[in-house]
Parts: sequence; C-alpha cells; structure tokens
Amino acid sequence: MKQIGSNLLLLLGIGAAFSGCQNDPWDIAPVESEAIEFVAFADSVLPLDSASLLPALEHLAPKYSELFLPSVQGGDWRDDLLPYLQDPEVKALYQDVLTVQSEVPALQNAELLATIQAGLDRYDAHMGSNMVNRYPAKRLYTYVSRNEEPMVLIAPEAVFLPLDRYLGANHPAYARESAYMVQQHQPENAPVEIFKAIASWHYPEGLPSDFTLLASMLSEAKSVLFIQATLGDAAARRSLGYSSGDQSFLEENEAELWGIFVSQRWLFEDEIDLKRKLIQPAPFSKFGTPKDREIPGKAGVWFGWQILQSYWRQHPEASLQELMAFDNAQSLFQQSGYRP
Repeated sequence: MKQIGSNLLLLLGIGAAFSGCQNDPWDIAPVESEAIEFVAFADSVLPLDSASLLPALEHLAPKYSELFLPSVQGGDWRDDLLPYLQDPEVKALYQDVLTVQSEVPALQNAELLATIQAGLDRYDAHMGSNMVNRYPAKRLYTYVSRNEEPMVLIAPEAVFLPLDRYLGANHPAYARESAYMVQQHQPENAPVEIFKAIASWHYPEGLPSDFTLLASMLSEAKSVLFIQATLGDAAARRSLGYSSGDQSFLEENEAELWGIFVSQRWLFEDEIDLKRKLIQPAPFSKFGTPKDREIPGKAGVWFGWQILQSYWRQHPEASLQELMAFDNAQSLFQQSGYRP
C-alpha cells in the first residue's frame, strides 16, 4: 500500500510539474484594466459638410484638447484643421477606410477597440503592482493622415491611430513601397503598431553604449516579446512581418542558422553592414548560404526573440518591465541558456 501511495504521489508530482510547464511566463491571465476611451475622430467630422464642420469642431475642442493644438505657438487650430478636413485626398482616403472596414473586421471600430483593450488587460497583468511605470493609456483617437508617417503616434495618455495606414498591402497609396514593406499596411497590424509604440515607453533610458550585433538583436527583439506578452504569438510574428511559413522555416533551420552566428563570431561584431543584412527590414536575410533567399528578413531579430524567450523561461520570476529595461546584452545572453 505504501509503494502504491508513493507511486501515486510521484505521478501526481510529475503531472503537476508537466502542467506547470505548459504556460510560458509571457502567457499569463489578463486582469481587468481601466477602459481606454475610444474617439473615432474621422467618423465624427469627415462625413460633415462645410457648414456643419466648424460648429462640430468647436463642440469637440474643449473635451479633446490633444487634437486641437495649433501647429505654431500662438496659432489657431482652425487654420490647421479646417483645410486638412476639407482636403479631397483626406476625404477619398476616408472612403477607402470605410470600404476596408466593411470587408475586414480587424479594422472595424468595435473589434479594433476590443483587441486593444484585451492587450491592455494583459499589459496590466504583467505590470502587476508596479503600475507607476505603466504607460497611461487614456484615449485612442482614430483619424486619416493623408498616408503620412508614422504608423502610430503616441503621447502621454493618448494614442493616435491613422486608419489610412492600414488599407491592405494592395492599396494604391502604397504602390511606391517595396513588396516586403507593404505588409505592414495590413489592417491586422494596427494593434501591433500601437503596442510596439507602448513598448518603447519601457526601453532603457540613456544612450546605448553597446553596439554589437547581439545588443542590436536583443534591443529590436524586445518589442516583439512585448507584443507577444500583450497581444499573443500571432501578433508577435506579424510585428516581424512574418507569415506562418516564415516562422516554420526559421524553426526548422534554427540550429543550422544559429551555427553560422557562432562559427562566424558575429554576435560581438559591430559592423553596420552585418546589422543591415540581419536586422534591418529586407526581403531576406543574408547568411552567405544557398538558402539565403528563403530566409526571412530580420532573422537576427527573430534570434534575439528566441534568446529573450529562453531567458524568461530560465527566470520566470522576472517581470516584463525588468526584461524591457535589461540593457546588458552579454549578461542576458549568458543567463538565457539559449541552445537551439
């Protein structure tokens, strides 16, 4: 009977240990965060005729002061907003936004807001008791930008999302961009870009002192890990511009490609050209192998992501904020135990 009981306890212990390994440290239960206020600015003003526009703006101005800042000190916001909102290009792009929203749920107001709020719920879960360092997301504004950079604007307490930057890779507004860059304009990327911007809130302060390839890999990969922790695995891959096929290729060839990093002693090199080949956006990554044109661009960032994941698995007590602020690349790498 004693032997049976011991065996049962052993099995239960193994089962508990196995169950405990199922959740990676970035995959935690969300908590209910404060609801972000959604302000569909484009929908509020762009359908209006010229006679109705100014009264509507003057009604909105006292409540949403972030939108009504003049472009020059002492100026009048009316001089900026009225010509912009009556611009035929803005009107045309807004109609394209409505078309995409009718076809793609990811860009519709309700689903977009739900995705962002869910990300904020997981963000708060990761922040835990250290909420003083949380990005204070109070409002989310959607607008039309005339297809101008950037993909998202972030300010204290306010996020500004230009919907016309997410009209799909085939939209003519992006016709001059490279084929590997237009993927960023897919509607599903809107939440990704928002959380990429929030991730920047947690980067280490001060100027970098380490310019090695390893440091650059980890620095770029932190936003990928942040998106994984808040929006999930698929969003993290999307932040790299990767399809499921790209992810599969790197997983299948991980050991071989990592062997090149090691044998070529690339990790502690600081050559700009090396970073361009392995970290910067590109149609493929250059390893100097016959497979190069099959290797997705930014492979160095992908490997940085694997190192960060390995570190977090080794140190599950670490918080997302601590990982984002960890600025000693060599120490992090050594403690990660990364071995593909």
